[in-house]
Amino acid sequence: MPAPKLRQGEGVAPASSRRARPTIDDVARLAGVSRGTVSRALNGGRNVRPAVLASVNDAIAALDYTVNQAARNLARGRTGSVAFVISERQEHLFEDPNWGVFVKTFSRELRPLGRHLLVTPAQDTSEEQLLGDYLTAGHVDGVLLALPYDDEPLLSRLVASRLPTVVLGRPLGWEAAFSWVMIDEEQSAFDIVTHLVRSGRKRIATVTGPPDTSSGQGRLDGYARALGSSFDPVLVAHGDWSMQSGRLGTEQLLERGVEFDALFVGSDHMAIGALQALRDAGRSVPADVAVAGFDDSVAALMADPPLTTVHNPFEETAVEAIRILDDLMAGRQRSPHHVVLGTELVLRESA
Repeated sequence: MPAPKLRQGEGVAPASSRRARPTIDDVARLAGVSRGTVSRALNGGRNVRPAVLASVNDAIAALDYTVNQAARNLARGRTGSVAFVISERQEHLFEDPNWGVFVKTFSRELRPLGRHLLVTPAQDTSEEQLLGDYLTAGHVDGVLLALPYDDEPLLSRLVASRLPTVVLGRPLGWEAAFSWVMIDEEQSAFDIVTHLVRSGRKRIATVTGPPDTSSGQGRLDGYARALGSSFDPVLVAHGDWSMQSGRLGTEQLLERGVEFDALFVGSDHMAIGALQALRDAGRSVPADVAVAGFDDSVAALMADPPLTTVHNPFEETAVEAIRILDDLMAGRQRSPHHVVLGTELVLRESA
């Protein structure tokens, strides 16, 4: 059977209408210069005479030439990508507004460096294994790692690979092996719990973050130090940074039947759940129970009443992390670098 005829406008375009993508050699030929001269012109024009640079630019415009960034990265031994790995379950990742601040700031800071951001959670050991294989196989130039847990397997993979990595927070057990940026979690928690003590609160409970993270551990330690001999383990419940865990932790404290007139919650996001549990139990905030959070996130302003909290400088943390990572990737920094940023107490209606 004869092949069907194609109507005009159908099928494959004729070869005469298809143009191959112009190459650097095409630019050099049209400009009447060497390939090396075009390369120098594309990389800033150093040691290229103005008249020659103008000829190269005219040729680029005439040919509509654009740099093949993938080929350039391959030649330079780089991918142009940086991975942001968050050790968190996906449902928690998308409910916490703080991660959006990091993603926005990382992307903004990487753009002028010619790099883009890949965001991925690491939810469990099997996923970490796959992620470790991907990261250490040359698919990214560097890693930003958030919320690492104690003895997290991915940490040893990253150390062994020598892949430039910056951790947000202190990687427990790996403090000397990695570069990291953090706040003084313990001192910040000490300051806000001390505020509750000085405001006249006598029995101060807490719902902490995970104790196998540096943030959870540090904030619990600061709480205990502020209370001194008044510290009572029965007034401690543990959460996992989620809003639901803040509510469940507060319900556990209420069910124990112990009296408390103040509550320090490990994050603003968890504190929203804590406020709901207190409201359901008929406790007024701050008349019956003063509530303080941590982070000074958008959740603190949305809370009813607005939360007294600790201002966590997320944007500054992200900027510092990119600065260190860029130095590591460029070879300007060889040994691990550590930065501790300051925090501020923010007083609002809840305490």
